Amino acid sequence: MDSKSPVLNIEKKIIESFSKYARSYDRHAHLQKSMAERLASYLPEKPPGHILEIGCGTGVFTRHLLTLPFKKLILNDISSEMIEILKSRLNIPMDINIVTGNAETTLFGKVDLICANAVFQWFLNPKEALTNLRNSLNKNGTLIFSTFGPGTLVEFRQAASLKSPIALNTMGQWKTIIRKAGYVLNNIDIENRKIFSPNTMSLVKNLQQIGAAPIRMIKAGGLRKLIRNYDNRFSTDQGVYATWELYYFSISCQ
Repeated sequence: MDSKSPVLNIEKKIIESFSKYARSYDRHAHLQKSMAERLASYLPEKPPGHILEIGCGTGVFTRHLLTLPFKKLILNDISSEMIEILKSRLNIPMDINIVTGNAETTLFGKVDLICANAVFQWFLNPKEALTNLRNSLNKNGTLIFSTFGPGTLVEFRQAASLKSPIALNTMGQWKTIIRKAGYVLNNIDIENRKIFSPNTMSLVKNLQQIGAAPIRMIKAGGLRKLIRNYDNRFSTDQGVYATWELYYFSISCQ
């Protein structure tokens, strides 16, 4: 593929963003940690022997998997810097297989369970990604994942008059994508949260620290205007707020 292709350029920006803030990620990823805890409740009562986690990052969800009596665990992330932080902060058994690469296109071995916490919103083609991942699942295998709905950071987009740079599908769209990718839906959940920050600047900095704004969309002057608009429209006595719409899924191969 041409190195100048839009797909590779976007992938490069995502890698650069997460790599740049890898060391600060854990200190600021409070929401992702909470999502990981909830997604962990979707783990089967009898954990399967062969497990794959895509987008493992610094190990926010991996911690839950390491408590399971697995036979084989594959960890994947697009950022090698994130992987290095994970290995430095968690007690990783020597026999765990770590694969660096884009989970949309990487080929993995056969497993019984695939997990992905706050990952799918970064995929350029979620249906194709799900189809490819289904090829890695054994018969009756399960995939559990959490992601963000279109209500996420809606205030930010309104204040800047911007469209989201990442895929924020509705629950209805996700159900269609899941069905067309050849899965059956086991369980779903929707969670809406309003999270407060002292001011808009602190909100923007937090998003940067967790790599959540990998595509530069606003010039310096535009950013100052965004902050003024956000402060004016979404400020309260408790600080400014941002909405997060969180989706949780458990799906299985047909």
